[in-house]
Amino acid sequence: MQKTIGIVLIVVAFGLGYFGIKNLDEKKADVKIGDVEIKATSSESSNKAYVLIGAGVLCLVAGAVLVARNKAQG
Repeated sequence: MQKTIGIVLIVVAFGLGYFGIKNLDEKKADVKIGDVEIKATSSESSNKAYVLIGAGVLCLVAGAVLVARNKAQG
């Protein structure tokens, strides 16, 4: 049972990481005129993206621990 939960957490981690990175890239606007480049980002969407990435990392670690524990026990 722990191995199954671990695998599900790892899959969820990759999903959260994907959506976090996608959200981070989508909310940027760049304008380049000659040598001058102007960038604009939304801090609220950046915070949401970082939370998704952080949650993905936590799920990945938790899933890896559960899978590793199951292999050590079984």
